[in-house]
Amino acid sequence: MRIDWSRMAGMWRYATGLALAGLVVFGLIRFTRLPVFEVSQVDISGAQRVTSEQTRLVIADCVRGSLFSLDLDQIQAGFGKLPWVRSVDVRRVWPNRLVVRLEEHQPLARWNQDALLDTYGDVFMAATDMKLVRLSGPDGSNQQVRSEWQQMSRILAPVGRSVTSLALDDRRSWQLVLDNGTEVELGHQDMDARLSRWIRLMPQMQAWLPQPLRRVDLRYPQGIAVEMAQQAEAPGKQKEGKQS
Repeated sequence: MRIDWSRMAGMWRYATGLALAGLVVFGLIRFTRLPVFEVSQVDISGAQRVTSEQTRLVIADCVRGSLFSLDLDQIQAGFGKLPWVRSVDVRRVWPNRLVVRLEEHQPLARWNQDALLDTYGDVFMAATDMKLVRLSGPDGSNQQVRSEWQQMSRILAPVGRSVTSLALDDRRSWQLVLDNGTEVELGHQDMDARLSRWIRLMPQMQAWLPQPLRRVDLRYPQGIAVEMAQQAEAPGKQKEGKQS
């Protein structure tokens, strides 16, 4: 029987290579599991409204094992679920430190029934007692409503008025409420032009109409309809009429 020594040598080299590779992998695994690489410090920045208790819960749930075995996607998702968090950046720092940078939503307005709108126009859920303008509209209209509110605020600023509520209904018609309680109907087109026209007429209207306005309808192409606010009846004054 003839032995192919060259083939045997090749197989031996192959087996030796596999064994050495296995030893290297085993060594690396043992190396990454050394106690020195166990995460012992988590640095969190950017947390203003996010509480320390909330961050502790995320750390306890997501941060396990050594620096090499951490699941950064899971950690990022865990912090991303917190109410005020807009974005999360997570990175490892040699040899046993984790750095988490949070960007929080900055509330700009209340949105619809129970949500908030941030300065980017994004909708998020959180609780706050801040006094904010109330914006509302159909799903997906948050950016449009935010932009329109900003434009109307600029138009109203010269006369010292501000918007407390702006709504876009399902028919794409706009309604706003001013800080003095006046309700304004703007319709579904040329809203800024209609509002500007009313602002130009406001000094004359204030001279003609001494009572405050409860409602203003700007949807007419050549005019404006107004409804006066009812003045409170003087104390002690009774309406005249026949007694029964």
